[in-house]
Amino acid sequence: MIWTLAWKNIWRNKKRSLVVIFAVTLGIISGMFLIGFVEGWSRQRLHDAIYNEVSHLQIHNSEYPGNEETDLTVINPVRLVLHIDSLKELRSWAKRTRIVAMANTPWGNTGLTLFGIDPEREKLLTEIHDRIVPGGGRYIDSGNPSGILISDKTADLLRLKHYILTDSVMEELRHEKIPVSVLERINQLRNVRFRSLKDFREGLMPLLTGKETARYGFLISGKALNYRLRNRVQVTISDIDGNPVQGIFRVCGVFKTANTGFDQSAAFVNAAELARQYGSGEIPVHEIAILLNDIDDADMVKNTLNAVAGGNSVMTWKELAPEAALMNEFMFAYYLVFIGIIMLALAFGIINTMLMAVLERTKELGMLMAIGMNRRRIFTMIMLETIFLTFVGAAAGTVAGLALIAVLGKTGIHLGSWREGFEAIGFAATVYPFVTPAFIVFTVIMVTVTAVISSIWPARKALKLNPVEALRTE
Repeated sequence: MIWTLAWKNIWRNKKRSLVVIFAVTLGIISGMFLIGFVEGWSRQRLHDAIYNEVSHLQIHNSEYPGNEETDLTVINPVRLVLHIDSLKELRSWAKRTRIVAMANTPWGNTGLTLFGIDPEREKLLTEIHDRIVPGGGRYIDSGNPSGILISDKTADLLRLKHYILTDSVMEELRHEKIPVSVLERINQLRNVRFRSLKDFREGLMPLLTGKETARYGFLISGKALNYRLRNRVQVTISDIDGNPVQGIFRVCGVFKTANTGFDQSAAFVNAAELARQYGSGEIPVHEIAILLNDIDDADMVKNTLNAVAGGNSVMTWKELAPEAALMNEFMFAYYLVFIGIIMLALAFGIINTMLMAVLERTKELGMLMAIGMNRRRIFTMIMLETIFLTFVGAAAGTVAGLALIAVLGKTGIHLGSWREGFEAIGFAATVYPFVTPAFIVFTVIMVTVTAVISSIWPARKALKLNPVEALRTE
């Protein structure tokens, strides 16, 4: 009877009850969105770190992480590979050569870390082959020993990008439904080559209004972009004797990840060709990267490999990408802070509403006590009313929040205005929110705790009523 009575009581004043339910619903949606955003961002950073940059584990010569000298190769890599192949947790592994180099073209230069790789094995380990930019050529392959795969950022530094409005580009822009008036004005730049994005935009500005530049400038620039594929890149490294040697590679492709720092420093070539220029009879192994089936096995596998590492060091992704590890470890703290703040705000609103309900029903509560309803039942009824209000709002908020996350998880949240800043610290500018089952359980627990705590004060207020005095209340 108490449960039925409590449920009916919350709908006696529908407007007030709906206000509370709406507030709880909005709070849950907001909390779910914030947590989903941070969770999605954290997962994307971790995914990019694992599958583009560091893998789950790496093995180096113990002295190599400190100074990265080219003569500090992995000790006895053949024996290590035998042990790696025996791991039941293993998905894939790859050996790499790493040599610091200076890259030059007639228009620019930059420092790089050249990764000498086996292209086919790398495809099983990283996703770089899926990060080739549109119009950016192809992934490096063994049949093209002199090919070099560089990043979009490196192409910028070496001036291997240019912007030109060709006939085909103008046709593509027509299909994008850019106004004819805009196309007629930018037609003045047809077949004019610009060596940088800045120069191209400066060429567009006198021809377009500020509104047109903001609306169409990015699209026009993207369509006009061309890479100087097959262009020669002169690479200078130190050979096995420490003497500077120069080699020529030709750009086969251009890639782009969400981490500008990694992109700016990394380029990929065939390991055999790099070894030839280094002057080594064998391909030097500076790094063995290991990918596992489950990220949670990384620490256990590290302990297993440490037993056979000899003079080598085994490092997990947590040591190689500490910022991603830190964000991943503090997710529960984020949960607690965000949801705690929201629930605290909701608690005050619920308490205020239920206190008003108790004060308005003083005479009614006094009558219930007078006809025999004991204080324990009064207390239970007020608590149930509060809990029902909270849980109706929480249920609606959870359903709406999950629907919102499902939609945004597919479309993504685009932070294009801050792209350069986010990518400079390794975070993607398009975030795909995600919530875990653990978060939903955590939210249910927090809602329950909030509802119980919020009900105590109004319920105690009802207990303090004197039935005789309550019946005299108008």
